[in-house]
Amino acid sequence: MPVPPIEGAELRAELAQPITPYNAQKTMQITFKISLKDFFAAQALHAKRSEISFVGYCTARYFYPFLGVCILAFELTPHPSRGSQNMHLFSIACGIFLILLPVYLYYVTRRAYKRSMSGSGACTVDFSTEFLRTTGEHSKSEIKWSAIRSFSEDKACFLLYLAPARFLILPKRFCSSTQVDELRALFGECVQPQVSEGKNANSPAN
Repeated sequence: MPVPPIEGAELRAELAQPITPYNAQKTMQITFKISLKDFFAAQALHAKRSEISFVGYCTARYFYPFLGVCILAFELTPHPSRGSQNMHLFSIACGIFLILLPVYLYYVTRRAYKRSMSGSGACTVDFSTEFLRTTGEHSKSEIKWSAIRSFSEDKACFLLYLAPARFLILPKRFCSSTQVDELRALFGECVQPQVSEGKNANSPAN
């Protein structure tokens, strides 16, 4: 039976006192809207899921732009051993591309946000020890905990993984510290991690 929302509460959540494990007699309901900043934070957390993906994330956003600056500095500094004009122009173009790569990735992520969040407003999630129910403006679904492969978190959000690259985002900015503790206890109790989910699966905040 659906839990009626509590009027006058910003997050519309009915909470027990901080306890471990999660109190099965209580149902938590949280309403939130994912912003572009939340989406970027979720992508950054997802990149930390394995060492390979995290190295790739940092390389594209930090090392490649630095390398681009070095290439431009070398090509624009007069020196007698300069190669052909075509190679010189090609190196400059490569340097500019590497410097602008984070800008390109920003717009790619922004486009993915607009595509995935198109037409979605505020989302309400009901948490219990049996399932979680999501209700949006045009959709409603119920997910059993057995379908959640793992979860991960940092200071900004929780990620609940339905597949290695598919996850539900729960921004922590909509939660009090008490709510965060209760959600962590609930996820730890109900989510059974799958094999080969990465070292950050079911990990606490760093």
